[in-house]
Amino acid sequence: MAAIDFHALGQVVWVSLVAGVGVSVLFSLVIFGAAKAGDARREGQDGQALAFGALAVTAMVVFSVAVVVGVVVMLHKG
Repeated sequence: MAAIDFHALGQVVWVSLVAGVGVSVLFSLVIFGAAKAGDARREGQDGQALAFGALAVTAMVVFSVAVVVGVVVMLHKG
């Protein structure tokens, strides 16, 4: 019977939890920023629209990088 490495198992659990929540929050910020930017633009608040648009773009870039890093890590673990 194989020994169970509880340290490695625990590390997998907390890393996947942090990654899952982090990626979900990032994509939520993309949706939030894009929606608020559209609302602000329609109301003529150009400064707020720019700020929310920048939030959406920044969150999308970080989200995309996280997804690419995740795929690269999965492909190199085999």
